[in-house]
Amino acid sequence: MSDRTAAHDDVRSAVEAYVAAVSAADPEAVRAAFRPDAHMWGYLGREFVSAPIEAFCDVVGADSRPDEWTPAYTYTIRSVEVSGEVAVAVLDESGYQGHDFTNHFSLVREDGVWRIAGKTFFRRDPD
Repeated sequence: MSDRTAAHDDVRSAVEAYVAAVSAADPEAVRAAFRPDAHMWGYLGREFVSAPIEAFCDVVGADSRPDEWTPAYTYTIRSVEVSGEVAVAVLDESGYQGHDFTNHFSLVREDGVWRIAGKTFFRRDPD
């Protein structure tokens, strides 16, 4: 396996860890998927959001009924691009807490571990 393929697989695994964490409504696992200094920006309908990733962990932790939406939840990792120790990935989600999202992740490999450094997103479904 080439380094390029291994790096792409590792980035894909990091995004899969994010998916598993949000699907389980597990804020600790979400924290583990992100760098501690990560930030997110995006749109929930017309509302612009800019917050440290800890705010997203709070949203995930407040989801007391993931069993209500996870059966309909699907996702696709649309793309992964790696340049040395940094990468970008695009994740499309359908049915996350009842909504459809596109997420653009910036990832950094530090000490051999890929973590999400930034998340930009928008909710695709109508307001």
